[in-house]
Parts: sequence; structure tokens; C-alpha cells
Amino acid sequence: MRLFKWNKAKAVFLPEIDDEHRIIYQVGGELRQALDDGAPLFQVQEILHRLISYVEDHFAHEERLMQAERYPTFEWHRKQHETVRKRMRQFVPLIEAGDTEAGAALTEFLSNWLRDHTGLTDRMMGAFLRNRQRAHIA
Repeated sequence: MRLFKWNKAKAVFLPEIDDEHRIIYQVGGELRQALDDGAPLFQVQEILHRLISYVEDHFAHEERLMQAERYPTFEWHRKQHETVRKRMRQFVPLIEAGDTEAGAALTEFLSNWLRDHTGLTDRMMGAFLRNRQRAHIA
């Protein structure tokens, strides 16, 4: 199984969110490839920090959207984001120090988490937000 493979089945049908997800999948794949290829540590660190930045920006964006629309399961969704934030805080120092096993563990976790999260939690959010948009238009 290829980690970080984006396909239309992962879409939540909110164009901005889907674009952000594609970027996270792409950069996550770049990090995994760099680790697998034995890339220099500075390159791994650069990709890692880019990934962290995209993930944090994306989570903040989703959380702002949910709060603005008073999404009823906001806390449940936010707690899932917190799980990833916590895992990154655990693994990032190890990866920055050159621990490729930690990098492999983080990328595997993140790829699986993204698949599950986008497939259920983000789709629920997407449906809610699309319905709110329709209600505002009507």
C-alpha cells in the first residue's frame, strides 16, 4: 500500500479543504520518499517543517470554519486534530535528530489517520458546511 495517495474518494467536496488535503498528502509523500531514499537530514527537516506548517494551517482553517457555523461536533473533530498535534510533538524532535524509524512511524500514522479522518470526520463536516451554505443562499 502506498502511503499518502490522494484520490477522489478522499474528497469532502469543499474545494478549499480538498486542495489543502491534496497538499498535505503530497508533502507527506515527499517526506516519506525522502526518508526512504536516505535524503540528507537538512532536506528531511525542511520537508518535515513544511508538512507541519501545512497541517497546522489546515487544522486552524477547518476549526475556524466549524466555529463560525457552530458545528455541533466541533469538539470531537478538534480532539482528533489534537491527536495529530500531540503525535507530531512526540516525533518531530526525534526526526530532526535523524531518527528515520521515527520518521517512518510518523508518516505511517499520519497517512492512516488522514485516510480515516477525511473519510468520516471531514466528510461529516463537509456535508454540514455545504448544507449551511445552501441555507444561507436560500
